[in-house]
Amino acid sequence: MFRVFVVDDEPIILSGISHLLDWQRLDCQIAGCYRNGKEAYDAICSSGADIVITDIKMPVMDGLELIRKCQQTHPAVVFVILTSLEEFRLVKEAIRYSVSEYLVKTELNEKLLAQVIEKVKLESLRRKDIYEPSNPDDGTQSSLDRIVSSFMLMRDADSQIKLRLSAKGLLDSCGFINFLFDYPQNNDDASWKPSDYNRLYEWQKDVIEKVLPAVFPDAVPVTPPAARYCSLVYFIHGVDGSVYKALVNRIDERVRKASSLVTGLKPVLVYSSLYDGPEGLMAARDEMEKLATGYYLEKDDFTLSPLALDGIYVNIESALREKNTAALDTAFRLIGSTLEKKDHMLSQADFILSALASAISAGLSHIGVPDDGTIEEFFSLVPYISRRRMIVRMIEELRNEVTDIIGGISSGSSSQISDKAREYVITHIEQRITLADAASFAGVSPGYLSKTFKKTMGQSFVDYVNKMKIERSMEMMRLGRSRINEIALSLGFENIYYFSKVFKKVTGMNPTSYLRKQEENDEA
Repeated sequence: MFRVFVVDDEPIILSGISHLLDWQRLDCQIAGCYRNGKEAYDAICSSGADIVITDIKMPVMDGLELIRKCQQTHPAVVFVILTSLEEFRLVKEAIRYSVSEYLVKTELNEKLLAQVIEKVKLESLRRKDIYEPSNPDDGTQSSLDRIVSSFMLMRDADSQIKLRLSAKGLLDSCGFINFLFDYPQNNDDASWKPSDYNRLYEWQKDVIEKVLPAVFPDAVPVTPPAARYCSLVYFIHGVDGSVYKALVNRIDERVRKASSLVTGLKPVLVYSSLYDGPEGLMAARDEMEKLATGYYLEKDDFTLSPLALDGIYVNIESALREKNTAALDTAFRLIGSTLEKKDHMLSQADFILSALASAISAGLSHIGVPDDGTIEEFFSLVPYISRRRMIVRMIEELRNEVTDIIGGISSGSSSQISDKAREYVITHIEQRITLADAASFAGVSPGYLSKTFKKTMGQSFVDYVNKMKIERSMEMMRLGRSRINEIALSLGFENIYYFSKVFKKVTGMNPTSYLRKQEENDEA
């Protein structure tokens, strides 16, 4: 059973979390509630804890200091941060110290807390395997793999881990190789879900790990600090420096060739120099981090800058509460332009998206707008984003989606919006109809109309337009118009070929056959 501590200087929070869940059902027990970090730290030292849910700002010892001390003395303890949107800037500091999850107090509910606990239980088991292994020095390959895979690339390497690696001789001529890749993006022709990307990720991992041993037989996968699925990192050691470049080129070529046949992805291989010793390990980590950041930014030379967006999340929540689309638009554009213009690490963008998700959820919840899955769908794709331009594009799409939700409240229900779009189609049937024009008529954005129309009508807006145009063409044929090219052009089709293609898709026959059949019926 997992021992859980709750640390907060507000009694109502301590009581609320303690009684919010059936902890025993989750194989957990609330083993202690404490009013500050010092009380919690003393209890951790004396009786131990597996999971600690802690506030950041507290008297005597705050949450950050508690986390810092435990990282040095009790690294297996898993922390969950409690915060508010106003304090979100402090979460960035906590993330540096291996915090696994965070909870925004205003969003706290039974379902969310249970989901977080299930996640951190797995992290607790993983850390115990690292820091409290049953046979830490049994000399087997699995033991070595466990030690190496525990090194988290983007966090400070624990001294205990570095000592274990050094003792096993794994820090001689060592470094990292990293396969980075982009996933196919959603568009009008294809819709990708996390399950699709997960499948591709597992296939890509399988491809690499089948090819890798022939070139780097001692390569070991490195556990990332967070759930990201855009790269596969491997620790290598004992490599002959004189042939290192040749080996890298060989594995690059083999992985590319195998990937083109299996996944269709195009992995880009980046690799650190070779180093020796514990300090060399950290230098290799830093070099690899810089290379990965260059891939994300799509530039070799860059200077990282603070993004200075801490107060924006409160502004977004307030704008949602007030249904102020102008303020929302301004805030989103500021986020997008800042990410686009200032060089930063992918982990910084991850943090911004996490804070943004919390602000949107809190704001929509306040005005009684439940998430129909659209916003959740946006953020579910974050672990599969590998480039800055994709993040900027996502912010823009999210801006349109959120402002449309607010605009839709005043524009009417989904069915009313779809009815307006249908009205536009009928009254403009003999013109070229675009989604943008219909959306403007309905008072929403093209993206929002597209999703709303399909959800309400059970078909895409384009399919509906084509169906209405073909029905109109059939009516024209029945009324005696026999020139198919004239009918096609009068209905806004660009050419007779496309008209024929759409006609057959809707009716099952080409327009010439339909016209001939109509003439035969008239003669009979």
